[in-house]
Amino acid sequence: MHKAQRLIQLMMMVNERKKFTIQEMADECGVSRRTMIRDLMELSELGVPLYSEAGPRGGYRVLREKVLPPISFTEHEAIALFFACQSLRNYKFLPFKDEVDTALHKFFHYLSSELKQKIESMQQRLVFWVPPHEMEVSFLKELLEAALDQRVVTIMYEASSRRERMIQPLGIYTMNGLWYCQAYCFMAGDYRVFRVDRVKDFSLEGDQSMKLNTTEEHIQSWIMRMDEIDTLDLEVDLTPEGVRRCQSDLWLTRWIDLREDGSGTICTNMSASYVPWAVHFFLGFGMEANVKRPQVVREQIQSKLRELIRQYE
Repeated sequence: MHKAQRLIQLMMMVNERKKFTIQEMADECGVSRRTMIRDLMELSELGVPLYSEAGPRGGYRVLREKVLPPISFTEHEAIALFFACQSLRNYKFLPFKDEVDTALHKFFHYLSSELKQKIESMQQRLVFWVPPHEMEVSFLKELLEAALDQRVVTIMYEASSRRERMIQPLGIYTMNGLWYCQAYCFMAGDYRVFRVDRVKDFSLEGDQSMKLNTTEEHIQSWIMRMDEIDTLDLEVDLTPEGVRRCQSDLWLTRWIDLREDGSGTICTNMSASYVPWAVHFFLGFGMEANVKRPQVVREQIQSKLRELIRQYE
């Protein structure tokens, strides 16, 4: 085995172990003890954070984070990965903001001059833009770690009022530039979605005896989820301009049934928890949308219109 191949294999092996001795690695790689010492020194020089402990129970272990072995990419793979990472930089807040910046810097540094020029040229022609939001998202990383560890935590949540809640995060997701946390709320006794920018305080203190087993849950299945017992029929008539405006909403655009004149109809189901959103969303359409169902949305739109008339009298 060539030396380069041996070093890559060794890097993967030390990453897999919490602790190891020089002799153990030498035996597994089929080299002498002296060669293994030299290889470990080279790994350390390459940036693998090795830590040694002396004594009869001593040995080596990888300090801090694991380091991945070298990976080869084609030109198109390199471009795709670069822009995938760069698209995340448009978010003001990320659970791993610093790591995105350092990974992008390392990746770009080792590209060939020709490929760097190609990417720089593409940056002038291709942008993955995310609408910027200035709200502070203070506890994004903490909520993600709580979801990974399946911990019950306590938050101070600000919606119509500020209240303390004990929750078990299932995961986080982003949509339209905002971050959301799907979690089980022990106050409500059910799953709820929390806007992360409205979490004003966070504490790891929580009754762990109440913890749910969410190992098999997947955050993807909860996004825009609607239980059958909690759905309402949504029917909306749209003018051509109303259709164009609805097509900017990723969820609604799937349910628009177009007519020949460009107008259309939306017929679908929505969660009862979306009623306030539907009221404000379609009220802003003015005459370009006519909500037929559900009745609760119609009534709340009428109430809002009466309030507007009183305000502008």
